[in-house]
Amino acid sequence: MDYPYLTGFIIFMVLLAIASGFVSYFVVKKHPKTYWIFNHFLILYPYYYMSVIIAQLLIMGNTDSFNGEGAFVGEIVMFLVNPICLGVLVSDFVTNAKGHVPPEKLAKLNMIIKLVHIPAYIIHFILGMLGTLASIWGIGFVLWAIIIDLITIALSGTHMLTCVIGIIKQKGANTAISVIAAILSYIYCIDVIVAIAYYVYIRNRKPAPVLQSAAPEKSIEGNDVVEDAEQDPDGQDYL
Repeated sequence: MDYPYLTGFIIFMVLLAIASGFVSYFVVKKHPKTYWIFNHFLILYPYYYMSVIIAQLLIMGNTDSFNGEGAFVGEIVMFLVNPICLGVLVSDFVTNAKGHVPPEKLAKLNMIIKLVHIPAYIIHFILGMLGTLASIWGIGFVLWAIIIDLITIALSGTHMLTCVIGIIKQKGANTAISVIAAILSYIYCIDVIVAIAYYVYIRNRKPAPVLQSAAPEKSIEGNDVVEDAEQDPDGQDYL
């Protein structure tokens, strides 16, 4: 890869990530239900690459599909999916840090992401094992499986971090437990167990009691002031 091509590649990735983050954040802010839709990029991340590999094998019918035109198709996926996922993570960080999404729903979404990725990890492992038994071209399978697995767990682990920030912000869980859960979310296999346990922990955790004054306060005009409960903007639900 020559320097002009590499420079253009990096600039495009950064600009697309920034654009994706802005679009995701402002669309979700206006239409909270789309929070789930944008996070599908993270949920289905490893399957985008898998679908490209399968399509190349089915259409081209030989291992040469991993070179030439096939490699170009793979680069297109990398150009589009990776920066979009990064942008969605930044959007999630801001949204969650503002406490818009309830703790239980954050933990549930994180658990779903981890569980949906399990079949992809298994398929990557099988392909990697087959690659070790194949000829020279099989090395491509092994490297592909390792790289995509690393990126996948990095993205899902970072998403867990954004969830933990939102949960701590809303005092939905013990801070120490949440930090430990976020760290363990970057470790293979353990991350799934932690995601499930963390969700169960938050779901069964009793919320802290809210102290209320004995009588409603009065405004300058003498009207009763009603204390609004903390809720999502416009009373809408994010998940």
